[in-house]
Amino acid sequence: MAVVVNVSHRYPRAGSRDEQLAVVRGDWPVPEVDTPEAFAESDDAQELLDAADVLVAAASNEIVDVQRITGLQVDEGGHVRFETADEPALVGLVGRRLRAGAAWEPGESWPVKLVEVSRDVTEYLDLAAPAEPGTEGAAGEASPAASAALSGASDPTPAGVSRDLGGFHLSLTDDGDLVVTAPPGRSVTVVAAQMG
Repeated sequence: MAVVVNVSHRYPRAGSRDEQLAVVRGDWPVPEVDTPEAFAESDDAQELLDAADVLVAAASNEIVDVQRITGLQVDEGGHVRFETADEPALVGLVGRRLRAGAAWEPGESWPVKLVEVSRDVTEYLDLAAPAEPGTEGAAGEASPAASAALSGASDPTPAGVSRDLGGFHLSLTDDGDLVVTAPPGRSVTVVAAQMG
């Protein structure tokens, strides 16, 4: 599952990265929870803990940030603040619209959604609606918003970099090979992009 949060009225598009992350990580409510003790006993809180893998922030149903959840804190009022790290594998979602089922519909006001997605990267990419014509380059280049999310990074995955994602370990070697180590009992499926 992915945790999708609505930052529409608070996200500082022109703000610093620290200001943006403060809003994304937020102080998010949990239904019928108003103390840390109530959080510990809440089924909704347990579901949130189980889903705490990837945090997707959207403003007006446009994805503005995607973070890997590394932990969370519960304040005195029972609100959750996520601890996160950048997730380069999913930066292509930034600038895309949420798909039906993940997007907020008119009349919906609760700012947190749990969206059913396995820990498969391609399923996280399916959180976005299909790209609008003209928002991607001919070779699948990232949108300008996605490029801006890398603020100052010339290459989001330089050689010699390793990342952990959903229990899998990914390493890009100096030779340009990608090595994926799966946790016990899990498998890896490679899907080649089709030209045409």
